[in-house]
Amino acid sequence: MFIMFVLSVVIILNSLYFLTQNVLFSNLHLIFYIFGSVLVIIALIASPKMFVSLTNNLHDFIIIHKSGILLFSYNFETEKESDDSFLKGSILIGINHILTKFMDKKDQIKLIKTKYRNLIFDYDSNYGYAILLTVDRKTSILTNAVVKFMKKFNELFYNKLEKLSGLIDVSEFKNTKDVIIQYFHYFI
Repeated sequence: MFIMFVLSVVIILNSLYFLTQNVLFSNLHLIFYIFGSVLVIIALIASPKMFVSLTNNLHDFIIIHKSGILLFSYNFETEKESDDSFLKGSILIGINHILTKFMDKKDQIKLIKTKYRNLIFDYDSNYGYAILLTVDRKTSILTNAVVKFMKKFNELFYNKLEKLSGLIDVSEFKNTKDVIIQYFHYFI
């Protein structure tokens, strides 16, 4: 916010200089411009992840059991848990097919690229679920966040995941949003 304030002052001072042709506004513009540039460089060095996350959009985060049941879904654009209404027809069948074919194999599909989005897959063969993350592009930061998320998810829900069979109560996974926020807060 402070960087945005400084850059706004730069724009205002530059506009005032063009309107009044007063040298004082020109000098103040130069001082604030250099100060703002130094702040941006410091921010880039201190937290390079911030700039990576600002240029990449996350769309949907989906956890699906190998039986095809949606355990949890989160929409990053609305910042809300979403229902399975967007997983209709061929999409659900396709994801279920991918899960059944690649859950226990070594050569699993990890990424599907489309024209505008990438689908990142990660599987947990021990507990029989997979994660589907829809993003603009795959980065190592996202891959690491997914791995860390899966470890934490397994820690929190291991006893529920071990017992998943037959009738599955997906309401037990409502606290998943907190874990998503913990590992993907750069993108929210």
